[in-house]
Amino acid sequence: IQPSQTVNISANVSHDTAGVIWSCSPVGACGTFSPASTGNEVVTTYTAPASAASVTIIATSVTDSGKSATASTLISGIASNATLSGQYAFFLTSPTGNRGTASLLGSVSLNGDGTVTAGIVDIISTSVLDLQDQILPTSANPQPNTSSFTVDTTGHGALILRTASGQLLGFSFALTSPAHALLTEIDGNPGSGTMDLQQHPAGGFAASQINGGFSFTMTGTAKANPATKVSFGGIFTADGVGSLSGGTLDINTAAIMTTSPFSGSFSAPDSNGRGTLQLGGGRSFAYYVISSKALRLFEADNLNLMGGSAYAQGGSVVFLGDNYFYQYSGWSSAGRVTTAGEFYIVETDIDISAGISDSNSGGFPANPKSAVKVSGSYDTSPAGAGTLTLVDAAGSSTFNLYVVDHNVNILDPNASPSGFFSGGGNALMLHTDVNVNGIGVMISNTNPGFPSFLGNNALQLTNAITTSTT
Repeated sequence: IQPSQTVNISANVSHDTAGVIWSCSPVGACGTFSPASTGNEVVTTYTAPASAASVTIIATSVTDSGKSATASTLISGIASNATLSGQYAFFLTSPTGNRGTASLLGSVSLNGDGTVTAGIVDIISTSVLDLQDQILPTSANPQPNTSSFTVDTTGHGALILRTASGQLLGFSFALTSPAHALLTEIDGNPGSGTMDLQQHPAGGFAASQINGGFSFTMTGTAKANPATKVSFGGIFTADGVGSLSGGTLDINTAAIMTTSPFSGSFSAPDSNGRGTLQLGGGRSFAYYVISSKALRLFEADNLNLMGGSAYAQGGSVVFLGDNYFYQYSGWSSAGRVTTAGEFYIVETDIDISAGISDSNSGGFPANPKSAVKVSGSYDTSPAGAGTLTLVDAAGSSTFNLYVVDHNVNILDPNASPSGFFSGGGNALMLHTDVNVNGIGVMISNTNPGFPSFLGNNALQLTNAITTSTT
């Protein structure tokens, strides 16, 4: 529903002829009804509030105020430069391109008027390694020779960043809320990813935001040999002060799996929300804080060139008695493979009882497969983790699963409900078979916590491009 729009709504009332009284929340900012009371299936005219909001409409029985029904709706926002105001973490990956397999991460401060204050960029790739490169603020230089951004009324925009080392980075984006955007790099390097509002307590980023159990996955290449593809999955517990414990790091290096425990330390995030995780054995990760529920990661040592994310485990466990959607991608002998699907497992069972999937394998020509039945099963023997066997459009695959709390929105961390959930959660996926080297996500349905913009159903696709001389 658009701001100030009027729509007709009605309530179906059984065993009562007096009808309902209409109300909504949040009170005073959710709109109005005319008339305020109607009979069974008699419409009232609802006028939406003038600005974006998440609204709950309530129909309460006239006869018995203890009986009511509710419906939730989003009042769409109208985007502009003012929509983007604050500090944002961005994370993009590219499986191929001018930089080779690459990850690009950073933090940027946007002023709500098209100008950029400051920030930092890390580029991790087989051909470019540019760490802690300072983003230059908006200057009087003509475009595109200064940092800036624009947002149109639909939430589509562009972001240009100039850095101290001479990088000129250009991005196109689509906002799905004031706190989340999908990014595509448009400066000649084929990257895609996300930009998320960074949350912190009063006074700035703090070590206390890195607290509790986290699950993570990362993907990239070996630094010594870029042709060697590498994927990570694992878990760790942070104490909110500076220590890491209970860590497990699973590594798929060219289809060879290794597992090692770790403990270590972490540094408090700086003013960009950036800090480091020391895992021991010479391995370290740098991180950017989105919130206490989500971090963006890259490997900051001489071992591999990796990028990924970590999410809070909260109170959830790997328990798949539900309908789940999944997506994974990685490298196979034919090239890049991307697969998506959904499946259902009866609550008392471990076997997939129904499901459908689609996949596209690289090579020339590409080999898409659609509407393929999903089968398989899962096991949850390790704490905070599990395993999954899938037979789908990409063939037969096995995965390690790393639990993510049900109240953590993996796709849009700022849309996560408050608190944690005790019960079945979402999961990150790491390929453990020889067919594909890659990572993925598995999620149940979630509702957005921020109002979307009118028409903003964003789609993002990325993969290697295969060319031919014919």
